[in-house]
Amino acid sequence: WGRWIGRLRRSRSGDLLFSITGQQVSTEPFVGDKRMHPNAFLQTLWRLECSPTVFVAMSFDPAYDARFSEVISPAITEVRRVGKSLSPRRVDLSSSGDSVITEINDGIAHAQLIVADVSTVGRDSVSGRPYRNANVLYEVGIALACRAPSDVLLIRHDYDPFLFDVSTIPHATIDFTNGQDAKLRLKTLLESRLAEQNFLSDARVERVVARLSNDEIYILWPLAEHQIGTSFAVGEASMLRRSGGVQRLLDLQVIRFAGLNADRNPTYSCTPLGHVVAQRVRPSA
Repeated sequence: WGRWIGRLRRSRSGDLLFSITGQQVSTEPFVGDKRMHPNAFLQTLWRLECSPTVFVAMSFDPAYDARFSEVISPAITEVRRVGKSLSPRRVDLSSSGDSVITEINDGIAHAQLIVADVSTVGRDSVSGRPYRNANVLYEVGIALACRAPSDVLLIRHDYDPFLFDVSTIPHATIDFTNGQDAKLRLKTLLESRLAEQNFLSDARVERVVARLSNDEIYILWPLAEHQIGTSFAVGEASMLRRSGGVQRLLDLQVIRFAGLNADRNPTYSCTPLGHVVAQRVRPSA
């Protein structure tokens, strides 16, 4: 191809296409493609490490700016996780340059929690029934597809009949007219959700466990007792090394390379995902 560079892109039907860019170097990541389907993102870029953020799904109408700045944002920043204050993440306030869909996928997949304001925003002109923001509900759908229900908190300010499909998801009614009380209530709800988190049944963990061989499961058992970051050596005679299990566990993001020990054998440590997987496959006492 000489100096011409090709680029992969996804068609409307989901097929991968190859096109010529006419550039010597293309730095545009495929993950920034505006047509990247959420499932493609989750299959390739989903990891268990969470950023110190809370993804906020809500209306971007200026009428809701005070609700965000006076209640939701300060409530989130007052919550601490592993010694760090959390920060709100809203896609319309991002400066990353990625597409909106990529921002939504990444924010939902890797935030500590997802908070969605599903308050009534109007009434149907025919039936008179209340309706809620469609964009917010789209993001709620993605969140419930890839995160545990305990990771998602739905909030609203109304007492209208709630949506049947999400009625079993944790939700709370908050009076936003009293900013201080609303902030304290939301902070308490967030801390409660964090205390209830349990990644053992997380979809990411289940997906990895389903791909493990019996030998790999046997090798992972003792790692459940290790602290995250504790390294272990893999010698020449190790079953993990002989069976090719090291490469498989690396590919599954269960372990990561930590360096060489004094005997020049490679050492590895569990990732946060690997630590939970090890707990998941450990035999019960």
